[in-house]
Amino acid sequence: MLRNLARRGAVGALKVAVVALEVYADLLPGVRMTKRRRLPEQLGAGILGAEAATWWAISPSLLPRPWWVTALNVAFCQGFGHAAATGVRFTVSRGFDLVGWRPRARVTQRTHEVLHAVMGTVTATVTVTSLLRQEQQAQLVSTPGREGRRDAVAGLLVGTLGYGALLLVGETAQQSINRMSRTLSRWLPPVVSWPLALVALVLVLGVTSDRFVIRRLLNSVGRSAQERNLSIFPGTVQPWEPERSGSPWSHEPWYALGSQGRALVSGGPRARDIRAVTGHEDVREPIRIYVGLRRGRDFRQQADQVLREMDRTGAFRRPTIVMMAAAGTGWLADWSVSSVEFLTGGNCVTVAMQYSYLPSAVAYVTDHDSPVVSSRILIDAVRQRLAEMDPATRPKLYVSGESLGAYGIVDSFRDYAQLLEQVDGAVFSGPPRFTRIHRALTETRDPGSPERLPVLDRGRHVRFAAVPAHLRHDFSGADLAEDWQSPRIVFAQHASDPITFWDWNLFFTQPAWLREPGSRGVPAPKAQQLDVFEGMRWAPFITGWQVGLDQISSLKFPGGHAHQYHGEMPYYWVGVLGEQVVVDFDDRLARHIEQWVRVHLIKR
Repeated sequence: MLRNLARRGAVGALKVAVVALEVYADLLPGVRMTKRRRLPEQLGAGILGAEAATWWAISPSLLPRPWWVTALNVAFCQGFGHAAATGVRFTVSRGFDLVGWRPRARVTQRTHEVLHAVMGTVTATVTVTSLLRQEQQAQLVSTPGREGRRDAVAGLLVGTLGYGALLLVGETAQQSINRMSRTLSRWLPPVVSWPLALVALVLVLGVTSDRFVIRRLLNSVGRSAQERNLSIFPGTVQPWEPERSGSPWSHEPWYALGSQGRALVSGGPRARDIRAVTGHEDVREPIRIYVGLRRGRDFRQQADQVLREMDRTGAFRRPTIVMMAAAGTGWLADWSVSSVEFLTGGNCVTVAMQYSYLPSAVAYVTDHDSPVVSSRILIDAVRQRLAEMDPATRPKLYVSGESLGAYGIVDSFRDYAQLLEQVDGAVFSGPPRFTRIHRALTETRDPGSPERLPVLDRGRHVRFAAVPAHLRHDFSGADLAEDWQSPRIVFAQHASDPITFWDWNLFFTQPAWLREPGSRGVPAPKAQQLDVFEGMRWAPFITGWQVGLDQISSLKFPGGHAHQYHGEMPYYWVGVLGEQVVVDFDDRLARHIEQWVRVHLIKR
């Protein structure tokens, strides 16, 4: 029996490979223009649609793509193009049937010949052009020679094989529906039996995939994340400073912090490091407070534990308190935390608590309320204690977060007005597109300012920045308001960050950031080209899928690009902290801070 199953599996795999190769051969311009058709003629419209979709699949996106991401993109786009073109062919054919007229065979043949010749030429041109653009796109994100032409060719070939496999899956589904429809037609009319068979197959596939694929995958991810949360990253050691959670004097045990919390309190600059890097003599030991996610302890109990730690360390006697929200795994941005500590001479407090140990994408899908609820509870707890203090000696409260952490903090406020009312400043980096207040601010931007770099009230309170220069100037180079009033808010978002620019609407509508002067796809004066790429175009469904896939590799690029916010963070914090900055800050110090963090960063 096992031998028969193995034989059937081998034969099935061979059929998939053969059909996929036939599909690829049928997509080659040379084969198609010589009329050596390999697949059945009824697939002709689908093949043309797949070929047209390939033009966008291999076109530039926000980021250079590794070969396997290109393969996923090509397979999906070709499958979508096939389905769309087949639907158009079916509709046109039924239209001819209704009017009782069809073009003569000779006209149809000539039309097909011209269409195949034109599309074959376009495909060859687009393919060559896309390969030539690979290096240009890699240079824009400071990765020359990476994800180059070899990756593009490999991705195109493997993706086309995947498209062939999708055709086999579609054919199998079609035959299953037809068989089920014929069985049902014994008792039901065809107008009912076929749709009923389709619905039945979809339900069966949905239930089966949910039970045996999705749930098992989520369970596997959950177990893996839980094991990782219990681990200790290389280079992580228990802190000995009383100012840190997890130390022998802490109310929060070392084992309870989780892997990301242990890395946070273990790493970062100490007073001696701050003195050596900044040259500032009046330095204090920074306070880092982190409370992990433990079974049987809810968010309010976590917040109470944070307050206990703040009381123990004397946090409320420090002039600067920064409340940070973690990403899904409990990770906090080291570049942001360390920047504040260097700039304030260590006279600051960083507080955070963990709400999940799952990766951000999984954490949001399974429970998108926890980042917001946990942030709101901690903010309220800290603000209540601050309200009891003398205003003359009360510390300033700042909030910050990156990625899902930015979403958790920002959307924990009712609206933009409440954000300004309740904090003294904020820095948010790489906020996801679904962040409600971020989206609202973008939609109400000043007329003429671009979507990818909005300006609100000439930057009176909030400023969007792709590079530090945007704290003073907008994208066109015009000066922002000289008086940057407190509280100051910064939204850091790179033009190449797919997490900031992807949302579901991208599947159906062209975003403004792909039409604006100086943005992607539209030429701009050379002096204004800050991290832009002039080759990206929008296509229904395809662009949404492309930018969605870009998120997979968005953490694989150097700082200053994609979803990597590194050396620019000291500049953003200098702008927000204002008089809280006690060191002499300049570009030289910014480079020294960046170098120190890069060398001492705990990889996790």
